[in-house]
Amino acid sequence: MALLSLARPVNRNPELVFVYGTLQRGQVNHHWLGGCGFEGEGTVGGLVLHDLGPFPMAIAGSGMVQGEVYRLVDRALDALDRLEGYPRLYDRQPMPLMDGRLAWVYVGRSRQVRHSPVLGGGCWRGRRVLGLMVALGLGAAHPGALAQVPPEQGSGAATCQAWQRATGEQKLRLANALGAAHSLTRLHLERSPGPANPDAPVVPLYATSDLRRLCSNR
Repeated sequence: MALLSLARPVNRNPELVFVYGTLQRGQVNHHWLGGCGFEGEGTVGGLVLHDLGPFPMAIAGSGMVQGEVYRLVDRALDALDRLEGYPRLYDRQPMPLMDGRLAWVYVGRSRQVRHSPVLGGGCWRGRRVLGLMVALGLGAAHPGALAQVPPEQGSGAATCQAWQRATGEQKLRLANALGAAHSLTRLHLERSPGPANPDAPVVPLYATSDLRRLCSNR
């Protein structure tokens, strides 16, 4: 079912994009908008925002989502499609902002957020994606040693190769780091919202099929 029902035809190729998650200023994926002009903040109706952990997802509903608006430059939309996994993970639709401007918006599907809480204010402030675990020194004196690094340092071909070689808990930690760094759709929320327990078992947060597809291109 379409998200929009407008009396007049919709421009199917708007020059703006509305972002509400990790593409916003100060967030980990903002550099993907390099060269795109900032057009101010904006609000989109007809959406409900869910918190998936390291990133949010908007789906159709009776709510509003707050975010930022950017003017697209050549090939920028193609790059954003790759980042957002369009059309498999996110759909991309032209939607009107509350101030009348029209912009592309990346939206998810209800089944993808069934385990995720709603952000009542429609605004995702973000968080530092720290503590992502990647394996260091495989084959060294302490092959199981893990270090905390920024997500962009744990998202490349080396981490994919380490994940493919690893086993057991180490493999799960690497898989979770890869999934978070690339904003894959989470299977569920982490079960323990309290302080980290080093003795708690590691829970897989991302589908193995999505991780294999990600690493097959690296």
